[in-house]
Amino acid sequence: MTQDPRTLADDQGPPDLDNIIVVLSRTTEPMNIGAACRAMKTMGLKHLRLISPLNPKGRSAYSLAHGSEDILDNAEVVDDLMDAIGDCTTVCGTTARPRQLRKDALLAPADLAGLIVDHSRTGKVALLFGTERTGMTNDEADICRYLSTVDTAPDQPSLNLSQAVMLYGWEIRQAWRNAGGVDDPDTVVRKPQGELARPGGVVRRPEMKVRHPHRSTRLPTQHELDNMYAHLAHAMSAIGYSDRERYKFLTYLRQLHMRAGIVNWETHIYHILSHRILKATGSPRFTGLREGTEFPDDDPDL
Repeated sequence: MTQDPRTLADDQGPPDLDNIIVVLSRTTEPMNIGAACRAMKTMGLKHLRLISPLNPKGRSAYSLAHGSEDILDNAEVVDDLMDAIGDCTTVCGTTARPRQLRKDALLAPADLAGLIVDHSRTGKVALLFGTERTGMTNDEADICRYLSTVDTAPDQPSLNLSQAVMLYGWEIRQAWRNAGGVDDPDTVVRKPQGELARPGGVVRRPEMKVRHPHRSTRLPTQHELDNMYAHLAHAMSAIGYSDRERYKFLTYLRQLHMRAGIVNWETHIYHILSHRILKATGSPRFTGLREGTEFPDDDPDL
């Protein structure tokens, strides 16, 4: 007898604000960091990661973090994007600029918040904000599964960084409340994971519908995805793809995965394909971007 997917989804747990991580990339104004901390704490968000910031914990940052100094104290300062998002299963980005490949796929803040809260049931979710002057880079946007923009007046199309953090934080809190989240963890009302409230009914995320006969199903972390794409890039190089061709192909493939969804055991398909290409061409085995990474050579279930 097939188990009801709603029952399977219920096992994933309630929405968890503790799984939501705000990531600020290359901030140049320390006061924005402090103000972002205050906005986060006001909306119940606790975790901040900073990518190559300018003077992130100086006097000006603390002067704007009044009442939320603990968030600034605990903020993680890292050198690059993957250090900030590697353990996250989902990365969401905010942008004021149209993106060539995804200009018609930008979500409103409320819609993005619903997805963030839904994903928070099963793993860490990163909400990424770019640097103040230019926003996210194309490379940062490409790694985001979801992109969102705020409908602003054309005369001033971009928000101050801390204002943007507050706006998205407020939408996240409303979505969390609507999903059954309450500030007292002993009285959380659990609702099925993978379901988003919409005026027309319930929409289930596609990756929540798949099941492997022998393996648990979860979203891969960004570290796991990064290794999968690197393995495939290594194999593509072995059969003559140029650097530019590989970059273009993998960018499109990543976009496809973001639209359709990809789960942990599906990444093995690409590892197996890449392994066989390397073996057939007599190329060196890919050992992973990080020491100790292991990949399946084959999968009897395929």
